[in-house]
Amino acid sequence: MKPATAGRLTELLDRQLAALESVLEVLDRERSVLEHRDTAALEAIAAEKQERLAAAAAFEQQRRELAPSPAAMESLAESPHFASRWARLLDLTRACRDHSEANGQIVRRGQHCMESTMSLRRGRSAKARVCGADGKARTARVPISSA
Repeated sequence: MKPATAGRLTELLDRQLAALESVLEVLDRERSVLEHRDTAALEAIAAEKQERLAAAAAFEQQRRELAPSPAAMESLAESPHFASRWARLLDLTRACRDHSEANGQIVRRGQHCMESTMSLRRGRSAKARVCGADGKARTARVPISSA
């Protein structure tokens, strides 16, 4: 790799690392907001998260243009100059994925609770699953007075 390309890649990795650290910070704040069910703050965080994700994706695209294949990055990672940056990039990417999945689980739990509540209000028990004559599971209607 040419020295100019290596220098550009180093700068790009540093910018990508900073972008991923900011995404991780927003994901941490998003988790807190989700846990406290603060819908007003969630809207602001969602917009901020999209901006930061877009920036991180743009840096990733630029990095792929300089080192287009995973094999190219792995060979660069053998150099001490790139190795620590590449390892940190992979760690941050995994951390962002893990935080995003955890936040998604919080959202799904909230949706499930809301669906259960709405089912009860509609006169159906969220827990009353029965098997019909066709062998398929369905929700039985239970009057709310008997729930």
